[in-house]
Amino acid sequence: MKMCARRASGNRSRRRPLLLLLAATALAYAVPGAAQSSSSAAYPNHAIQLIVPYGAGTGADGLARLVTPKMAEVLGQPIVIVNKAGGSSTIGATYVAKSPADGYTLLLGSTPSNAIAPSLDKNLAYDPIKDFQAVARVVSYPYVLAVSTTLPVRSVKELIEYAKARPGVLNYGSTGEGTGVQLAGALFNSKAGVSIMHVPYNSMGQMIGDLATGTVHIVFYPYQGLIPLIQSGKMRVLASTGAKRSPSLPDLPTMGEQGVPDYDIVAWMGFNAPADTPADRVQALYSAVRKTVQDPKMAASLKDAGYDVDLADPTEYAEFTKREVARYRQLIESASKAASVGR
Repeated sequence: MKMCARRASGNRSRRRPLLLLLAATALAYAVPGAAQSSSSAAYPNHAIQLIVPYGAGTGADGLARLVTPKMAEVLGQPIVIVNKAGGSSTIGATYVAKSPADGYTLLLGSTPSNAIAPSLDKNLAYDPIKDFQAVARVVSYPYVLAVSTTLPVRSVKELIEYAKARPGVLNYGSTGEGTGVQLAGALFNSKAGVSIMHVPYNSMGQMIGDLATGTVHIVFYPYQGLIPLIQSGKMRVLASTGAKRSPSLPDLPTMGEQGVPDYDIVAWMGFNAPADTPADRVQALYSAVRKTVQDPKMAASLKDAGYDVDLADPTEYAEFTKREVARYRQLIESASKAASVGR
């Protein structure tokens, strides 16, 4: 009996290291999978901040406030909008590029910050391709060519004739050097063969106010920002700036339709995260964007605000950004050469 007991005890003693080894092996395989699953399931577990690199009341700010409530509902966590204006949108973009790559700090990227800035600022603190992870392109929209009602023109053709008869007299306003609206005016000078002076403003409100009084003659600007002046009859909209008519402005002819060849400049906005943000978190964010913009009520609201839903997934958005950087570099070089010849 004692012999049996000792043998059983010895067997248990010999089995214990084997059991411990098996348990350790199982744990080694199980824990990484469990941790990964837990990480994926836990995201997001607190508020996300969205950096809008423009001030409150701008078109970008309006888009952010329109789409984030629905996105937050899908994600199950609030999205806090933080306005970091300045540097033609590069201050806010720099902040995000240098933020932790954890999916909790996002940029509302746009044409100026992600496509134009690299060609204008040799000391730019970020690379829009290398330092950001594309999440989703959300919308695109043309600018519109609008003139003060103090000008006796009602078409792009009449505007070109009026400008050619008065070289250096007319001006166009913009919200700063290197912005999409400034380049839209430079492209118009180049393609239409006119010489219209550029007047940069620090304040969108002041620019719009000067357009109403006729101090500024022309602007290229997103339609939604001009609605109050349109309704008050203090400005006329002559054309949209895309290669084809915008679904949100189907009755407005393009510049090409009115005799300005090869004119195509369209703005866009999308979500970007810092580079190296985990793929599962990027996918969760993209899924939230997709569900948001595909909601019929949201799509209608975006259209009413002058935006065209132009969804692109992370891969598509990244490739699109590369093409836009190259396109704007060429556009800026061409506009610079044209300006030098005109001096």
